[in-house]
Amino acid sequence: MKKNILCLLAFLLLCSNAYSDDELPPLPKGPMILTSATPAMQSPEYWIKRIPNAEAPIKTIDQMKHFNEEIKNMVPENIDVLKIEKVRPGKAVVDQLQLEYDTLRNRKLFDAKDKVVPQSLFDLEIKPLMQIDQVPSKIKVKYAVATRATSVRAIPTMIEMIEGKGDVEFDQLQFSLIKLWTPVAVYHKSSDGKWLYIQAPYVRGWVKAKDIALFPDREELRTRLKTGIPLVVTGESVRVFSDATLKEVVQHPSMGTVIPMATSKSADGAYAVWLPTRSEDGSVKLVKGYISRKSDVTKGFPVYSQANVIRQAFKLLGARYGWGGMYNGRDCSGFTHDVFLSMGVDLPRDSKQQAMVGTQLGYFKPFQDDTERKAALRSARPGITLLKLPKHQMIYIGTVNDQFYVIHSTWAERTGEDKIADEKNRINQVVVSDLELNGKSWVGSLGDRILSINEVD
Repeated sequence: MKKNILCLLAFLLLCSNAYSDDELPPLPKGPMILTSATPAMQSPEYWIKRIPNAEAPIKTIDQMKHFNEEIKNMVPENIDVLKIEKVRPGKAVVDQLQLEYDTLRNRKLFDAKDKVVPQSLFDLEIKPLMQIDQVPSKIKVKYAVATRATSVRAIPTMIEMIEGKGDVEFDQLQFSLIKLWTPVAVYHKSSDGKWLYIQAPYVRGWVKAKDIALFPDREELRTRLKTGIPLVVTGESVRVFSDATLKEVVQHPSMGTVIPMATSKSADGAYAVWLPTRSEDGSVKLVKGYISRKSDVTKGFPVYSQANVIRQAFKLLGARYGWGGMYNGRDCSGFTHDVFLSMGVDLPRDSKQQAMVGTQLGYFKPFQDDTERKAALRSARPGITLLKLPKHQMIYIGTVNDQFYVIHSTWAERTGEDKIADEKNRINQVVVSDLELNGKSWVGSLGDRILSINEVD
């Protein structure tokens, strides 16, 4: 046992310095121009001017509310935290915790230094932290918000665990990144009190307790979230200051973050907003923050139109790819999620769930005859149309010379025909490309692998 503990301590020390941005391979300079794309195509207006009546609203405010309710009812994983019962059976949480633990413990995973993660780490460190046997038969749910953008993890640790050696971009423990002011239901906590097991609107997992602030009850949280006109982050991110003179930056909320305004009036050229902070006892304390009126934000959501969706998507052109929000980036469905969220569409976080939303234009098998797929694309409305591939999601933006173009966040372009060698060019950013990308590789082109096409309407 003593030897095991010493080995575990050595492993933890090795993993304590997980990859930082400086240690990762350098990012390709962007925005990259791929396949048949041209420099002119890197502008949103290039695509917008090709769309008849592109500025026309897709939905009114009332229609949007109804649409978001439809999404919640259609996608079981998209949970309305404000409707979660105040007392829940503990067994479902126990079963989920045990499943996540067993699944990861029995996988062969590597750390950031390409060393195999020992099962002793799970037995001696993770399992005691999770204290699954301490989940009560009836859970008294606590309601809270994220005080900043924070990672949702499969188990309560920030140690990176990857599927293959050198695969540092894809931490298998990373579920997602939830935003400032995201409401959560708290079900359980770790033995050291540093982690909470929570349900957010589109993901469940472990988050750092220091990034979560508890409200007295569900009703007070609902009132705070539903009162007044919010300030919506419509840029890639914005700076939030602690003072009205805009000198000290305290947060960088990303696109799609919705922040309650402290007053409808501006002070000293700044919007005053409420920021949740965590008190020593874990309870919420609201403090004022300030956002410059020159920042890329709007009072309430912008008009949901084809043109505005394309403009929002192109604000992220060249932005870093990040699996589950790692490295402050966005993966493919994180990109589409943020773009539509900034328009007021409560799009689910996962690509499979996103493909269920709106009007279905077609379902396809990989590499089937492309006649039906091309017909569906020609009828699709650019900007509001999603193209679903195995483990990938893209926004369709238009057709030029019978080539179909998309904007998407992608990690790499595969270039070789050997599946084992799996040769690729690193992209690691949001790019514009046609559907021939990857076409000379073993995996097949983007177009060949489209599974479904749906309009988010």
